[in-house]
Amino acid sequence: MILFLSMLDSEEDKNRFVRIYETYRYFLWYLANERLSDPYLAEDAVQETFLALTRHMDKVGEIESRATRNFLATIVKSKAVDLLRKRQGIRDEVFEESMIRDVQEDPLEEWLIRENYERILKAVSRLDEIYRVVFEYKYLHELSDREIAGILGVTPKVVNVRIFRARKKLQKLLEEMDDGTEGQRAGGEK
Repeated sequence: MILFLSMLDSEEDKNRFVRIYETYRYFLWYLANERLSDPYLAEDAVQETFLALTRHMDKVGEIESRATRNFLATIVKSKAVDLLRKRQGIRDEVFEESMIRDVQEDPLEEWLIRENYERILKAVSRLDEIYRVVFEYKYLHELSDREIAGILGVTPKVVNVRIFRARKKLQKLLEEMDDGTEGQRAGGEK
């Protein structure tokens, strides 16, 4: 924690950081471990979350609030996904769970949703990272443009433009997949 505190300028920020750390560290570890199924990787995700927090202390209002809890939860989930991708090369399973969560008893409906999920996932994976990241934050983690902008260090307008472009590129990729004329990747413009 000393490293994190050394990155903060004011005593007020340092005190707030300590309170946030003590309030949420176990909750964040639980969320990360739930996704990673590895206590050591979960700890890494939590540490990366607190490192990110040192750059975004201004985005935290009340410490013990739903908004702060959701903000930190979003960051730790994102960090966990990043660790999975880096260390194990596994795709984000949370996206799949969110798409099939509501399917109860109809096996045909479940199969159709799974087929569509795999098709969409394949198309999303072909998006350039600049578009894929904002798309995942927006539709997977259900963040607002302002929250995404804070995490990425860009303006909400830039986020909005990237989401718009990602949707257009994704639509084109899905059409190409239907036509059998799949391109290698969608991207190019920023």
